Amino acid sequence: MLSEQEHAAVARAVQEAEAGTAGEIRVVVLSRPLARSPFFGLMWAALLALLLPWPLALFTTLNTPTLLAAQAGAFVIAGAALILSPLGAFVVPRFAREEAGRAAAVDHFLALGMHQTSGRTGVLILVAPVDHLVEVVADEAIHGKVGHEAWQGVCAAVLAGARDGRLCEGLADGVAEAGRILARHAPRGPDDANELPDRVIVM
Repeated sequence: MLSEQEHAAVARAVQEAEAGTAGEIRVVVLSRPLARSPFFGLMWAALLALLLPWPLALFTTLNTPTLLAAQAGAFVIAGAALILSPLGAFVVPRFAREEAGRAAAVDHFLALGMHQTSGRTGVLILVAPVDHLVEVVADEAIHGKVGHEAWQGVCAAVLAGARDGRLCEGLADGVAEAGRILARHAPRGPDDANELPDRVIVM
């Protein structure tokens, strides 16, 4: 999703953003859909199968066994198409994608040890381009000062770039905005060191 040059550009953006703050910024980009639960595919397939016999019964002369066979066939075909093909991503509700995005962001925040920085000012930017989602997780020291609303500008910057096919620029803009927020509330001290890698993680 990012070329070698784009990886380097985002890493430079992280370095520049961290130059004025004691905070630590990491970027994770997910290349696969967040929520591909077969539940949603089967749910829509079952709904189609339940509705299909009614128009067939009203507008055709098919007998009951044939209608039941058509119903079963519709369920199998639609279920397979929605579970086994990329079409399944389109039937996952927005709320399910958002929940999956939030859970993934928290999981990566902890897995990357961002809760273990000395000042508890780590900030993770997780991007799921396939789902058009951006999640920001901030550690307690910075989150307690700025709250959820402060990160809306970060999310908006990343999404704007991603929508225009400029994911690298969007990530760099989002990182720069996160750096400005951190610089205001967690300015860099004389003894601050870079505790976490600056490179982008693509999964």
